Amino acid sequence: MGKNRKWKAFLIVFVLCISCLHPFAAMAAEAPSQGTALKKEQTVKGTFGELGEVHWYQINPDANEINQDSHMKIKLTGTFEGNVSVYPDLNRAKQDETFDAYRGYITNGEPVEVMMPHAWKGPYYIKVEYFGHSEEDPEQQDATYDITYEGIKLPPTDLGLIGEACPVEVSADKRALGSKILTHLRQIRDNVLAKTEKGKELSSMYYKAAPFLVSKLTFDKKAINKVYEDLAALKDLFGDVAENGENSSHVITKEEQKAIISLYEFAIGHVPDSNRKQIEKIAENMDMNNLAGKKVSAILKENGLVAATESKNRVIVKFKNEKGFQSFQKKSFSQLKQRSLKPLAENGKTAIKNLYIAEVAANTEAVAGILKKLPEVEYAEPVKTYHKNSTDIQYPHQWGLENTGQESGKQHADIRFAKLQPLLKQKQSKQPVKIAVVDTGVDYTLADFEGKIDIEHDYDFVNRDGDAYDDEGHGTHVAGIIAAAADNHYSMTGIHPNATILPVKVLDATGSGESDKIALGIKHAVDKGAKVINLSLGGATSRVIEDVLKYAAEKNVTVVAASGNDGGEFLNYPAASKYTIAVGATYRGDVVWDDSNYGEGLNGKKLDLVAPGVEIPSLLPNGNVTYLSGTSMAAPHVSAVAGLLWSANPSLKPDEIRHIVNSTADDISVEEPEYPDFPDDDFSVGELEAGYDPASGWGRLNAWGALSMLDLGLSVRPLTDNDEKITGKAAKGTQLELKNGETLLVKGKADDKGTFSFKIPPQKAKEVLRLTAKKGAAETSVRVVVQDTPPPATPTVNRVTDRDTAVTGKAPAGTTITVKANKKTLGTAKPNDKGQFKVNIPKQKAGTVLHVMATSVSKKTSKPALVTVIDITPPEKPKVHKVSDRDTFVTGSTEAGATVYVKHKEKTIGEKKADRKGTFKIKIKKQKAGTVLYVTAKDPAGNTSKATKITVKKYKK
Repeated sequence: MGKNRKWKAFLIVFVLCISCLHPFAAMAAEAPSQGTALKKEQTVKGTFGELGEVHWYQINPDANEINQDSHMKIKLTGTFEGNVSVYPDLNRAKQDETFDAYRGYITNGEPVEVMMPHAWKGPYYIKVEYFGHSEEDPEQQDATYDITYEGIKLPPTDLGLIGEACPVEVSADKRALGSKILTHLRQIRDNVLAKTEKGKELSSMYYKAAPFLVSKLTFDKKAINKVYEDLAALKDLFGDVAENGENSSHVITKEEQKAIISLYEFAIGHVPDSNRKQIEKIAENMDMNNLAGKKVSAILKENGLVAATESKNRVIVKFKNEKGFQSFQKKSFSQLKQRSLKPLAENGKTAIKNLYIAEVAANTEAVAGILKKLPEVEYAEPVKTYHKNSTDIQYPHQWGLENTGQESGKQHADIRFAKLQPLLKQKQSKQPVKIAVVDTGVDYTLADFEGKIDIEHDYDFVNRDGDAYDDEGHGTHVAGIIAAAADNHYSMTGIHPNATILPVKVLDATGSGESDKIALGIKHAVDKGAKVINLSLGGATSRVIEDVLKYAAEKNVTVVAASGNDGGEFLNYPAASKYTIAVGATYRGDVVWDDSNYGEGLNGKKLDLVAPGVEIPSLLPNGNVTYLSGTSMAAPHVSAVAGLLWSANPSLKPDEIRHIVNSTADDISVEEPEYPDFPDDDFSVGELEAGYDPASGWGRLNAWGALSMLDLGLSVRPLTDNDEKITGKAAKGTQLELKNGETLLVKGKADDKGTFSFKIPPQKAKEVLRLTAKKGAAETSVRVVVQDTPPPATPTVNRVTDRDTAVTGKAPAGTTITVKANKKTLGTAKPNDKGQFKVNIPKQKAGTVLHVMATSVSKKTSKPALVTVIDITPPEKPKVHKVSDRDTFVTGSTEAGATVYVKHKEKTIGEKKADRKGTFKIKIKKQKAGTVLYVTAKDPAGNTSKATKITVKKYKK
């Protein structure tokens, strides 16, 4: 009993601090279906007579207000203590559910102002609550007030700038630790107390105390300093609970106990009797002097402030087949909790065949390592955590769509949305497309999403229900970029006018989610008809997510992923997967954001392109158009354009969409590294493709160019450094212009058949050319990279003889054939279209070695074909001296080196090789006078001369 009492002292102070931030509903009062109507710039007077009395008002803005104003500035002035709350609709008014920014304190006659955006269809409801008077005039009961509103046009805000001050904020404002304390308290509010009914109940009990505490702090500097001092003493406690939630291991110290007592005494001493009695009822008989030494986690658990959660020790196991799973079940593993192996399922249906989730008792990495070695298992991995990668009224601020140079931007450093509009109005862009936002959910109640959310198929994999409502804001911001309604005068303009958003919630209220839920979410999106999936989240590599990304690709679903916000030389996963289009972020000045990840992913996967991602205005669940930054904001720009391309041509495959957005991207600047004098010599990106930059990929997204490329049917045949013409296809009459930098190479029009072929000067390898195509509202500029070619193949050469006056053979068409002998060029020629060539040359001596080479247009030369000139010329008839019947030798002269034969009646009677001077002396037997001999010479090539006829003479003295 004593233990619970002393713990409640901590809870009272803890919840008093948290509840002042307006997180939860107060004690609800029933809202009438019709409140007193308020009209713009008209003042209504009200009077309260009893404590706890509530008045209701209603605002129903007309079309002119929505067109002219971004917000309603609701102003209330009263001389009492109380609250004013503004609600987007009747249902939330009945539930007393609204956002922090739309509640205000009434105190000391100070006017209360609530800036309510025109973000819902209305009517809007206003609740005014009367809590009594300050301690200076406790007897006064009657209270009067004035309430009115005016229209105002506000620009988008930075996150967290809209809201009402609370006691904690008043005391911590502009202090050294103030910002950190406020951040931690908000995290505790949203991630601990908001998770349980007990937490909400405790908070609502202290909701009415805040106006009186603010009233005291507003005019008492000494009190402000004291509260801040106490809050600063609790900074470590708040920080640990913010980081670890209900698992906080923080132990309350004596100094923290002293600060808790001080804060409690301040709170209890500055509220009216009615509030004081409620607080004291909980704190009755508590022992506030024995909190030191207690764990915060124990206090939270003991008092029902810990939500039931899944086991953190979970492993994903994929079996090779059903037989393998059955075999595994027969085995015993002490590391697995009993009966913990369950299919990874979606709405009771198996999402991926043979995939299971196992709760384990030990270290998940160690267990996964054991399991994946088993013969039945294809792979095993721990469940991993992923995180978010953080004439409508606000259109002028949407620089990513139309950058006019506003707010220090650079003109046209956008996706060319304004130029895109005529194309969007054409028939081919009106095909509806479903784009899944796999994220924190989407607030589908906003006016800009009316009729654009697939609420029939949305799903929440975090809370396991069919309502993917956004309790964080990230997913709503992403969805607004993609598909917020255009030209309805509300809020902002989305990129795709005919997209339906499929919300799939896989990230919780902190923006974090686990790999199994993300995998299920992707699979769900594919199966429910999404043609594009946006993944503005990132973490470690996961086999189970890779499996479903492959599944998406096989179903022709394009997946776009944010590259990550670490500024690192690596791509976050799933942007690192080959199955996704990886997107980085740019500033409004057309420079790559320095925190945008780049480099390589899996198997050499590289960043694809960049898109506007810094200070991007879009919707949040509170209805305000708010600036957020990150690759999370860049990715939906590309997802929307991918959807536009699919709408124009539903037969496009993911790789074709990737090719279009990459080919039409605009080249942009990359900032110098922060420390240019100290380059990272250890990092190597290898040899990059021409036109590619590791930080910006293929460039910044150009939506107009991408849609125009598709509209014009533009395609270009690969261009090499050997080509002397550029060819391709484009719609009939399309005007085409090819440039190398600022140098015009050629211009012309596509012919009646929708083709083009233009002569151009040969271009060097790796030159990046730009082919611009224009027709009507369509205009695009595609990158044409001149491909490097290898040297030509060695020519095939026919034999060459010492009688030939030409060298013939085959070689690649378009080359130049050169014939050389002893480094001297004998002749050149070009092959015909079939590759046949003939090079005229002077007759060459037998044995001469010819070098025959092919040289391409790009001046690359093949290896030479070596050809030796063949001897086909026989020697001259040998000159033979007279032979008598006494001679035993035949002598004479012939070609040097030739073999001389002496024959009688076809029978060789002697032979010998002529010496280097050509003389020969052949031994024979004495022949009778009158014998006829035939003498021939045969050269080394086998050519035989004509015979010399010799008749043996009778010897004469």
